[in-house]
Parts: sequence; C-alpha cells; structure tokens
Amino acid sequence: MSLNSVGSPDFVDRSLPARHSTKGAKRSRTGSRASSLDHRLSVIAEDGSVQPSAQPDVPQRTHHRPFHRRFLGEPPRYGGRQPPNYTFFDVTGPKGEKFEDLRNNAYIAKRGGWKRICIIALIIIACLVALIVGLAVGLHKKNSSSPPPPAAPPSSSPPSPGPFPAGSYSFTTFLDTTSTNCTSNPASWTCHPYVTYATSPTNSQSIFNWIISATGPGSSPNFTISSTDNPFAIDFFNATLNLLDAGSDQERYKFTTTLQKAIFPSFGVKCFYNETQFTADMYTKKPKSYPANSTSPSSSASATLSASTTAPSAGAPPGGNFGEWGYAVDATQSIGGGVDVPACYDYSNGQIGDRVTDGYSVEPAEEFCSCAYKNYDP
Repeated sequence: MSLNSVGSPDFVDRSLPARHSTKGAKRSRTGSRASSLDHRLSVIAEDGSVQPSAQPDVPQRTHHRPFHRRFLGEPPRYGGRQPPNYTFFDVTGPKGEKFEDLRNNAYIAKRGGWKRICIIALIIIACLVALIVGLAVGLHKKNSSSPPPPAAPPSSSPPSPGPFPAGSYSFTTFLDTTSTNCTSNPASWTCHPYVTYATSPTNSQSIFNWIISATGPGSSPNFTISSTDNPFAIDFFNATLNLLDAGSDQERYKFTTTLQKAIFPSFGVKCFYNETQFTADMYTKKPKSYPANSTSPSSSASATLSASTTAPSAGAPPGGNFGEWGYAVDATQSIGGGVDVPACYDYSNGQIGDRVTDGYSVEPAEEFCSCAYKNYDP
C-alpha cells in the first residue's frame, strides 16, 4: 500500500484497534459493536497527523413524523383507535375453527345434529324435574307417615239432643182437605200425595222430616226449625218456633214461613205461587190418633214433660236419625188470589220460556188455595 493512497480522502483505515487490557475486554460486545458502528476510524494525513473522523449529520427531530413511528420498539397495534367489534360468528376455536364451521361440522351432522343435542338437553332437564318431584313427594310422605295424634275415646252414651223440643223428628200426617179457589185453573194447584183421607186413609199419608235446634244459652233457649228433602217442595231454614198456650192442654210450638210453591199443571207448563204461606202447630200435650196403631204418651207423662221441659224421647240429635213426634200436629199451605197467582210459563228442557196467560184470570184475594195436613181427628 502506498503512502499516496493513504493520504487520499477516500482512504479509510481498516486496521484493527490496539489490544485492550483485561479489564477493557470484559466490556460487553454490544457496547464495542455499537461504538465501532457509531465512530469511524481516524484519518492519517500525509504529514503523519491524525485527524478526527467526521461525525455523521444527525437530522433534527421532527414533529410531523407519523404517530406509529414515534415509539421505540413495537408501535401500538391500533394507533389509539377503538378495537373492532366482534360478532358471535367471529369466535374461533383452539385450532382456528369458527362457529360457522362448528355448525356445519360433518361429525355433528352425522350423529344427529342439533336435534340430537336438543334431545339430550331435554332428557337432562326431565331428569332434574323428576328428581325434584321425587324429593318433594318423599318429604311429603315422610311428614304424612308420622303417627297421628291419639283419637279421643268414644263416648259410651249417645249425644244429648238438648232441651226439649230440640232434635230430629218425623211428623206422620194425612192430607185432610184441599182448596183451589185462588186460581181459575184448578189443575194449577195440587197437594201431595194428591189423595185425601176421605178417599183413602192409607194413600193420604204424608210424612214431614224436620230438625229443631236450640239457639241461645240458659234453661230457656230459643228454637228454630228447618226442613229436609221432601216430595212436597216445602223448603225452609231456621224458621223461628214460638211457644203458645204454655201450661194448657193446647200448648204447642208454632212457626210460619213464606216459600215458593211450583206446580206442573200440564205438559210443558210450570206455574209458580211465589208468596205461599206455610204454617205448622206442634202440640206437646194434645194426643194424636193417626196412624190408627199409634198412641200418644199418657196424661201423666205429658204432665211430667211439661214440668221438666225435657222429653224422655225428644227425638234424635239434630242431623241424626228421625224420632217420631208423639203428639198432635197440623200443617197448612195457603195463598190468596190476586195478580200473578199463579204465574205460569212455558217450560222445556229445564228452561223457562214465554208467559202463559190463556186459561188464567185474576181471582179475588179472599179466595184461597190450600193443602191441610194433620194426625188427629180424622
């Protein structure tokens, strides 16, 4: 190499730097490499003087540099913008498969597809429901299987019917007389059993089953009376009983109530007597004479009954079997004539139809229709 070439401006000294000490050798290779890159070797002039190497021009920092180039290392991924909106179909699996691929998966389609999955889900839900119901039924049976409380020992004596005349009684009577004067059509008023005692003593028999209840404390309670199912269509509930002529031979309990009487005078016609009065007298001393084989208590027994106000055979308890009333009784249904007496209508299949007026005229109020029953003096 000639000296001329060395002194030329284009000559660059490529010689290795002097050997450093052991301490300098421990510097990092990264620092040496950076130093060798940042600094060029000094230039030796022809006269032997060493000139420092020229430093490269460093451009000024500009503020117009793009945002993503202002950072060292990796720039922000989205440059401050909002992340993209993902949808359900953008979800990918561990191997990169998408939800759409899962829906169209051939394995799932081969095994029955989504129907099979739904069926399995329904089976699981049904099992859970059955488990819950089974637990509920089991707990209920466990609670119901506990021993019931001990029952009260049965009473050795029948329940007391209460003070006389409380009890359930049968009143055996006969149809004594009838009257149809309140209506212009005699067929529109009838009396069960449609035969009077004068026609047939046996076929005229009529039995009323009534219940007498004591209402009120003390030795002198009040009494009410109620009917039961009967063929007379005579229905009443808790009618008040009044004691009349106390202490005399005509001592009796009397009640009066108003009810509706329905009659079928002909096929397809139903008539109503809406203000029918029902009155009954139940004697406590007067003897009965019907039926012929029946007898009333003796006069001494009646006196004892009146004094003690308690009957030895005062009837069964209310609601129980019916005992026979041992004394005279009479009962009467009655209604006077007037407007809508009776009120008749077409009747078919249990339905009320048009009003029927042909063959019916208004009768005077003093003209009565009646059915009279009793069990004495035929």
